[in-house]
Amino acid sequence: MMYSMTGFGSGEAQEGETLYKVELRSLNSKVLDLNFKLPNQLKTHEGSLREMLGELIRGKVDILITEEKSSSEEVSSMQLDLSLMHQYHQQLKQFVAESGVDDSDMLRAILSLPNVIRENTTEVDQEAVNKALEQATKQAIVRLVEFRKKEGESQFQDLQEKIQNIEVCIPKIIEFEPDRLEKIRQRIDNDLKNLTDKITVEPGRLEAELVFYIGKLDISEEKVRLDAHINYFKEVMQDASLKEKGKILIFITQEIGREINTIGSKANHTGIQKLVVTMKDNLEKIKEQVYNIL
Repeated sequence: MMYSMTGFGSGEAQEGETLYKVELRSLNSKVLDLNFKLPNQLKTHEGSLREMLGELIRGKVDILITEEKSSSEEVSSMQLDLSLMHQYHQQLKQFVAESGVDDSDMLRAILSLPNVIRENTTEVDQEAVNKALEQATKQAIVRLVEFRKKEGESQFQDLQEKIQNIEVCIPKIIEFEPDRLEKIRQRIDNDLKNLTDKITVEPGRLEAELVFYIGKLDISEEKVRLDAHINYFKEVMQDASLKEKGKILIFITQEIGREINTIGSKANHTGIQKLVVTMKDNLEKIKEQVYNIL
């Protein structure tokens, strides 16, 4: 089983006349990076929610929390300050009497004055609010994890295909090996003939240098290590006990890349170079995927 770090999940819970909604959007990151966006009156609950979200392990997670109040609650939360309205009215009446201006729209004028309409600050049950937020967050986490799982399954299939494309190149490289070594020997022999026409070289020394040079171009160890890295990559992908496969797979892809590069630098053969290009192309596509795996 494999999980992506990309995902989305939402949840909601009702408390009294208020509906609390939580949305989680996750992208890849080396660590767990939680970014909250919520109303000021809910900021005191952020700490407990952070603790819950710790189970997501890694990823850049944006958390959007909103509250939707019923229309009846919104109306009841607003209150007229009648005492202040009376004070404004007395002063306006005096002003009208002294100035003689039109007082036909005095009520509208009073309602537009500061602090006439104020919010009814009834005490909120913070424990109940926190419980609702945790319920909505838990629901959002479940859906986010499920989303990550589905994305991971898709990535699993793609990675299997790409690593297989690299693996099938190894026996093809082996097929080119006799021809590669023969061409290297022929090229060295021709170079040496041209050289010995001009200078005298001890035969024993010449043969020793030839063996040493061909040995430096040997890619047997690289092929063995490449095959081992590929097998380990597939084992990690299929290991259900591993919770954070991404970090391991990133390391293995780096090792695979080193062996492919070494084979390419030693190849000295057109057919092998073409296979190296194919392997590098698939490895780059693998890297794009593994950096997004949990």
